[in-house]
Amino acid sequence: MASEEITYVLSGEKPATRIPPDVTEEILLRLPISSLLRLRRVCKRWCDMISNPHFIKEHAYRSPKHLLLYLPKLDRSSVLHPKAFKPCNATITDEKWSPLTWAASHMDPDDHLFASCDGLLCFYKTLTYTLKITNPATGQCLQFLKPDGISLNDFHYLYSFGFHPTTGEYKLVHFLREPQRYKSGQPFHFDTIQVYTLGDDRWRNIKAPRPCCMVNLGVVNVDGAMYWLTEDEGTSCGMAVMSFDLREETFASIQLPPMDVKETAFCANPKIAYYITEIDEKVCIVTIPYQSHVPRWRRYNAELSGRMEIWALEIRVEHKWFLKYSIQSPLVPRYVPQPCFIHREKILLQDREGSVCYHGLRGEDVQIEQGEEVKLLHLGPYRFYETQSYFYKETLVPLSRYAGAAIARTPRPFSPPVASN
Repeated sequence: MASEEITYVLSGEKPATRIPPDVTEEILLRLPISSLLRLRRVCKRWCDMISNPHFIKEHAYRSPKHLLLYLPKLDRSSVLHPKAFKPCNATITDEKWSPLTWAASHMDPDDHLFASCDGLLCFYKTLTYTLKITNPATGQCLQFLKPDGISLNDFHYLYSFGFHPTTGEYKLVHFLREPQRYKSGQPFHFDTIQVYTLGDDRWRNIKAPRPCCMVNLGVVNVDGAMYWLTEDEGTSCGMAVMSFDLREETFASIQLPPMDVKETAFCANPKIAYYITEIDEKVCIVTIPYQSHVPRWRRYNAELSGRMEIWALEIRVEHKWFLKYSIQSPLVPRYVPQPCFIHREKILLQDREGSVCYHGLRGEDVQIEQGEEVKLLHLGPYRFYETQSYFYKETLVPLSRYAGAAIARTPRPFSPPVASN
């Protein structure tokens, strides 16, 4: 011990600084973001290492993916008095599927979540002319103006947010609805999308090849491209998948898999509801027998009735699909939140009373009634049919680098999730 102290005094070097940089980096990569934010203040060396883009990318790659439940807590008075909106809450489930309540202090009462991408959450402001992007792990926040001329008939589900891993660019996308189509009762026709690249500070118009889309049935971002459903009169089922490459900013149409209509009623039956989702980083199409009288373009969570089939896109270029799950619904009505509801071979379900549970998915053919139902939490006064579910993982990505003309603020970093009682 004495010799070590003498060495330290003579060299003037602290023992911690003698740890090789690669070892230090490996240790820091294993820590949660809440710890890294504190350790940045220890010394300049650690601050530079934690702030390095390579470190941020590697830490995000190692971060576990969770399912985040967004619960819009509204009461009837908020319909007549918008300022009566109650604060929204978010509930996050960890990789063990035990519920954690997240104090969502970064949400304002008029915020409506519309996307989650690589640790960043996007909110549609209902009372102002802005959109908001937040990093809950660091507490940073950006606010952007919506596209010019957007006021009436604009909704949160007409926006999406994506990331391209090669370019490192984040992009907001707005589906510009045609007013004349809205008046005719077809509110999801459009001929242009508007794109905002974080850091560019301007919206750009991009001509769309097909005027009709069903973005209300889900938009997912997988491997640098956005995917949504669109109507296609040239197919037997009248539906197709549209993709938008976030790097090249080009569109492509993907045909749905051919099916035996008599056996599965996948395409020809007008009582089949379609949704798009993401499972294991693959684009998936969900089909469910359609029981409601509400038009299919209304964005409410799907009721499990009959047999749900989930088809995964294996090879995008060749339009190769495979049947991933065939799920027989339970006798008691259950609902699945949108757009993401399957994670780690478990399906997330809700009932009319506001309880959330999950069932294990073993094998391709699943009988919900025969599996074990594990309850996660009770939603209470929340509208079960408007609950949303997104994938989320913590990230150190600094929003300040994308600020530009946006309004940026960095509030006090939030505490990590705390287990609920």
